[in-house]
Amino acid sequence: MLDPHELYELTDDLPDLGQPVLIQALTGFVDAGSASRLAREQLFSSLESRPIATFDLDQLFDYRSRRPVMTFVEDHWESYDTPKLELHLLRDDDDTPFLLLTGPEPDLQWERFVAAVAGLSARLDVRLTVGLNSIPMAVPHTRPTGVTAHATRRELIAGHEPWLQRVQVPGSVGHLLEDRLGEMG
Repeated sequence: MLDPHELYELTDDLPDLGQPVLIQALTGFVDAGSASRLAREQLFSSLESRPIATFDLDQLFDYRSRRPVMTFVEDHWESYDTPKLELHLLRDDDDTPFLLLTGPEPDLQWERFVAAVAGLSARLDVRLTVGLNSIPMAVPHTRPTGVTAHATRRELIAGHEPWLQRVQVPGSVGHLLEDRLGEMG
């Protein structure tokens, strides 16, 4: 594997954050009801944020299968909606720092990307990662919203009774990240 640390650039010196939580909220997998998008938008609109690491998307993104939007006006190209994959530093209302990983899910080099995020997590002394997902389910909208809780440590979901025993589903880089970080402890 190529050096995972070459997949990203730090935007400036990394501050001491204590032991922050990292929230993974990538786009491109499944987002039923736009729940993950709405959560990201709420965090960005209500809290100050700044990117602290930017990933080299040219190595990770398949532009032909997910073509970014360009705007043409009359006789010229006016803009290009550049996709960005970034790790942001935010602070909640109590000034507690946390990290938010946003942008398109990588199409390529999943293991290398996961190793890069794991390396950044170790460097920033991340104590916990949380993935935002919303999976559609064929149930009436009048029923309460269900939660499929999962974790690499059982104590994180203590008291949750699983309704699902075993299922194979298409993978996502967020789920692979959870699996690999769990393997690393």
